[in-house]
Amino acid sequence: MSALRVGVIGIGAFGSRVALRLLWTDFPTLQIYDVADQIPRYFTGDYGGLNISSPKMMAQSCDVIITVLPSAAELREVCFGWEGLATGFKAGGIVVDLGVTDPLETVALAKQLETHGVKLVDAPAFGTPQDAQDGKLTLIVGGDEAALARCGPIFEKLAGKVLRAGATGSAQAAGAIADTLRAVRLLAAGEAIRLGAHFGFEAGNLLNVCDALGGADIPEILLREVATRRFKTGQSLGILNANVELAAQLAASAGIVSPLMAATRDALVKAEARLGYGADQSAIIKWLEGLTAAPTEEAGAQDNSQEKSADPASSA
Repeated sequence: MSALRVGVIGIGAFGSRVALRLLWTDFPTLQIYDVADQIPRYFTGDYGGLNISSPKMMAQSCDVIITVLPSAAELREVCFGWEGLATGFKAGGIVVDLGVTDPLETVALAKQLETHGVKLVDAPAFGTPQDAQDGKLTLIVGGDEAALARCGPIFEKLAGKVLRAGATGSAQAAGAIADTLRAVRLLAAGEAIRLGAHFGFEAGNLLNVCDALGGADIPEILLREVATRRFKTGQSLGILNANVELAAQLAASAGIVSPLMAATRDALVKAEARLGYGADQSAIIKWLEGLTAAPTEEAGAQDNSQEKSADPASSA
């Protein structure tokens, strides 16, 4: 049995299975709270656990509170609304958010909770309610190292896989970033298949050929060369740029619109101009790191106004 005193807030279809999993393993004194007060009564009557009447009261007697809520707005209400848990915890209390919510709001909440001596761990859970009950969730976790270590016994019971992100908020951002990468890969493959079909390639055969010519090792290259910043794949950025330019010409001659290819060609031209023909292809991230956001219209208007006021001719 774990020495951690744990509570769960949010006993819906998913949260109830999280609570069941914890109750049936190392947390038989699990505390339960839900804004719909009849739900915890039914749950504790059927399965056990302690029905608590407010988030603050739960925090007063728990080391870790797990929230399973649909949005960051509900999480904020639980933390700082009526009988909010932020004022109940002793210093060192931990909130673990299993919901998939807004990364920016997660960071803001973490900073506010920190002023009360409370750590926020974002741990968005991926899987089904049955996975939660079976302890087979995938959790992406972000936050303070000591807080994550303390929550280890909880993660072990809930998850078949725990993936470490970074600081609080990074785990929430991971889902959106991963889906963006997935979308780019799907769009790129779609454009390749469409162009290949024009030249008589069967889709499956085209993808196999692309993998054989180096497409399959992209994940390895990213880990080995980009993440480590070695940048030693052996292929120059200039050659990659030339081949993408050739593919763009093929698409244009066939009358095939390929927006991702066009954007890639534009990016590679600019990257080569900045880094040089002989730069390693994997070093393109160095070009990306040098980009800055364009000024907003409001900021631009202010800059123009300042320039005019500083120009002697403008007052003539």
